[in-house]
Amino acid sequence: WVQGFSNKNFGFINNQTVCYPCGNFILFLDTETKMTTALQCQSGQVGAFAANANSQVLAFSDRRLNPVIYIYTFPELSKLTELKGNAQLDYTLLAFSFAGPYLASYSSVPEFVLSVWNWQENVLLCSESQPGVTVTSLSFNPMNWQQLCFVSESSVTIWHIERNNDEHHLKRNPVKLPDRQGSVNLHKDLFFPVSRSEDSYYGPDLPVSAIAGLV
Repeated sequence: WVQGFSNKNFGFINNQTVCYPCGNFILFLDTETKMTTALQCQSGQVGAFAANANSQVLAFSDRRLNPVIYIYTFPELSKLTELKGNAQLDYTLLAFSFAGPYLASYSSVPEFVLSVWNWQENVLLCSESQPGVTVTSLSFNPMNWQQLCFVSESSVTIWHIERNNDEHHLKRNPVKLPDRQGSVNLHKDLFFPVSRSEDSYYGPDLPVSAIAGLV
């Protein structure tokens, strides 16, 4: 029997069902019928948690040595797969992409590693270590699964997932935050054109010296 709501995140698993972790369980509350369903984590307390209403799947980690990330379907509550990474103690954040079978995870001490998975194929695509960085929010770009918003206590970073055939690599792109007065100090880049600060939608940014007069 389970009751209560912790301060952890929650999300909709479909249009009318909200789910959230509570102790050793994931609770599913139907907002129309007010009926509650519970899914038990067999290995103990639930750690990080995320839900994807598009695919009607949820992911959660357990809190034990060498934690595992479990992927379940809804409403069947059947286990699809288990993701086993190199985390030793705990996962702090999980995030589903809005399009495609991709899941991002962030582990706490001692690794502090950001990882991107293909959960349907149970494959770790790429990972990057951020020693000592405490992350408060992790989310995919709704329009582009190859962009991750990574928010810590003092910075905002957009991670680009570069892809070459089957190889994936995380490229860090820090966001310049305004100072306490609300102004942003812009410095002129003499090597690259101004468009380098924007997402290169129309192709790669070239150094000024490499541009041969073509527009």
